[in-house]
Amino acid sequence: MITYYVAGDERLERREPSAALGPIPRDAVWIDLVAPTGEEAARAEALVGVEMPAREDMQEIEPSSRLYAENGAVYLTATLLCGITEGRPGTTPVTFILAGKRLVTVRFDEPKSFPIAVSRMQRAGSHCVSGQHVFLTLFDSVIDRTADILEHIAADIDTLSRTVFDEHMSDRRGATDFHEVIRRIGRQGMLTNRTMESLTSQSRLLLFLSQHIETAGFTPADNETFKMMTRDVKALADHGSSLDGKINFLLDAVLGLVNLDQSAIVKIFSVLAVVFMPPTLIASIYGMNFDVMPELKWVLGYPFALSLMAGSAALSYGLFRLKHWL
Repeated sequence: MITYYVAGDERLERREPSAALGPIPRDAVWIDLVAPTGEEAARAEALVGVEMPAREDMQEIEPSSRLYAENGAVYLTATLLCGITEGRPGTTPVTFILAGKRLVTVRFDEPKSFPIAVSRMQRAGSHCVSGQHVFLTLFDSVIDRTADILEHIAADIDTLSRTVFDEHMSDRRGATDFHEVIRRIGRQGMLTNRTMESLTSQSRLLLFLSQHIETAGFTPADNETFKMMTRDVKALADHGSSLDGKINFLLDAVLGLVNLDQSAIVKIFSVLAVVFMPPTLIASIYGMNFDVMPELKWVLGYPFALSLMAGSAALSYGLFRLKHWL
């Protein structure tokens, strides 16, 4: 799908794409390509004068394939988070192409930061009159969205911590299912890792762009904006690292509690085995089939054996209680 925007009265105005594969209007300042077909990519190339990257090129991991300047245009590919609201968190590569006063974005998913940025740019007074202004607004929304996701992760980790370390959790009966807790910790851990991956790509993009300000069509005054964005991204990365440490600690704590529960269960079975060992020994002795066993003809032999078995079991149990092993 192809969508383009033109600069209106100090705001961005969306123009519905034509059904026919005609040329894109020359006053378009932002061309947004979502899973573009070959014809749609050709229309953008005809207007901008540069080649659109293929999906395989966008998925390359080496920086030289994601951040470069070519034919007077700057290609910037970042890994952005997507699918968080829909419950399918993941990442998707998004390429920003700055050529002259135009911006072209190529993507194959719908990061939530994009509709948020479009809403901002379509308000009166947004002053989005060039591709450079559009890029700054878009990337600012990307950073804000990343911060929101980290805040959500932090809130969920706090909730999980209270669940795990609640004083009532010492009584395992009726306690929260640790299987679900571990799954939630795992989901937050994967989301944190994806967020850190996105922040790393954002940091590299800003560093590269700060070194190619003039080629990308920015003014020296925009360098301060890039510095501010870089500080924000670094702060978010530090916060993400802290959250990752909390998640690992929480996971270790939960696994430790699970091990304690299992040890308590094994201890109970071990104690029961020891408690019933003397009665089993007594029963085994009197269960032997020998002709010469005086107790076999004793009238009180049966009550005596039962009393001996019960007494030995009670003695073992009392010893365990005295030693605080139970």
